[in-house]
Amino acid sequence: MARAQGAEVIDFNQDDSVECIRELYGGIGVDRVIDAVGVDAVSPSQGPAAAQARERSQQFKQEVQSVAPQTDPQGDQWRPGDAPSQVLEWAVQAVAKAGTMSIIGVYPPQLRSFPIGMAMNRNLTLRMGNCNHRHYIPSLVEDVHNGTNSPEDVLTRTEPLTDVLEGYRAFDRREPGWMKVQLIPAA
Repeated sequence: MARAQGAEVIDFNQDDSVECIRELYGGIGVDRVIDAVGVDAVSPSQGPAAAQARERSQQFKQEVQSVAPQTDPQGDQWRPGDAPSQVLEWAVQAVAKAGTMSIIGVYPPQLRSFPIGMAMNRNLTLRMGNCNHRHYIPSLVEDVHNGTNSPEDVLTRTEPLTDVLEGYRAFDRREPGWMKVQLIPAA
């Protein structure tokens, strides 16, 4: 789906994500990076980045225990990723010096791991927080109205509104096809 929208796709189980990004951008990294993942980040299971993840596995286990001490509270429902701070570190490494890092991924107050020294020494501008939906909704509605953007481009499923709870469960279980779902009210 990302490739269809024009994104360059990097598989962290095949390549070192940070090195790929730097290579794509002349060795210096990107001007801006967005962490939209948060504590759902998972570590690579193979490839060059897997060794780094194994080195940090104890730190990641402590982070998971801190951010989600009661995982699987409803059976197979929400489980945090196994590498909560991995994306934060990769984002700081991938952005060019004096670049901007935005964090909109979900992080609870209990997560206390952030590569502040690395970010400071790269002279990064940090912007983070929950999305200010009210600010963006009018322009997004206008973009859909005038045809600039089409929600259909990112939809993976359309379901009746009555199935909303099962939809959330499927999304929590990370079932394929449950990325962006349109819920249709009953007629």
